[in-house]
Amino acid sequence: MLALVVGSLLLLLGLAALGSYRDLSAARERRQTLQGEIRETRAENEELMRRIERLRSDPATLERLAREQYRMMRPDDLVIVIPEDLEEVLPTEAATASEEASPAVTPDPEG
Repeated sequence: MLALVVGSLLLLLGLAALGSYRDLSAARERRQTLQGEIRETRAENEELMRRIERLRSDPATLERLAREQYRMMRPDDLVIVIPEDLEEVLPTEAATASEEASPAVTPDPEG
């Protein structure tokens, strides 16, 4: 009977240890994942801080950003707008060819 109780206790301890080992392994993996995310976030923060410093110290960088991202311009700039869809502005080749092939019809003034 004593052997059965001791065996049962050892089995329970073994199962508890196995569960604890799994929890510990999962916690270690989670820690490594979080440490990787922390490294990435720190690198991103450093890049953003360098960008902020460039914007504060370099007027040309600030002007380029304003022009590219916010479409700002100086008062004396000449702005040329190019449409994205040229077919709206230029006739297509097919339409031009059909217009050239058909003779122009003029109304008869006498009816």
